[in-house]
Amino acid sequence: MTFTLFPAARLALATDSLAGLSVGDALGAQYFVPGHHAADLARGHLPTPPWPWTDDTEQACCLLAALTASDELSLDRDHLADLLGRHFDAYRGYGPGAVIMLRQIREGTPWPIAAAAAFDGQGSAGNGAAMRAAPIGAWHADSLAHAAAQGARAAEVTHAHPEGIAGGVAVTVAAAIAAAARLGG
Repeated sequence: MTFTLFPAARLALATDSLAGLSVGDALGAQYFVPGHHAADLARGHLPTPPWPWTDDTEQACCLLAALTASDELSLDRDHLADLLGRHFDAYRGYGPGAVIMLRQIREGTPWPIAAAAAFDGQGSAGNGAAMRAAPIGAWHADSLAHAAAQGARAAEVTHAHPEGIAGGVAVTVAAAIAAAARLGG
């Protein structure tokens, strides 16, 4: 089925995706807290709220903000990098590589240089691009090819390693498929 999303539908799908991502991320982060065990969840016992949002949710919020700031369907990576640097909070659970990179971006290092310099010049192969990718997939639910291309663009802002980019693309495409299925597409 071929369809085209109107701007309000794009925003609604991406916002729903962000909501699901944030709750799942906040719940998952609770199992890094001493005394919380996944076996309790299997028995239907949730950790006591509040569940603070993490670095991944903060980055997904930045991604959605970058998407909504443009009239284009192509992600403005400079704007995304600026948002990631501005909203970076080292105490939200960022990994050490991300702390260094996002501080560099905040201090004015161009994102392509900061991303390429990570991990002794190999670039990050971590999961950060994948963890924040669902909203961009939902935004582009009407075109898997465009979702994949934009997922790569979004990942490249912080991940210069092909594996880090591939993880972001995989989640972007999966989210696009899930969002399209909600619409019967």
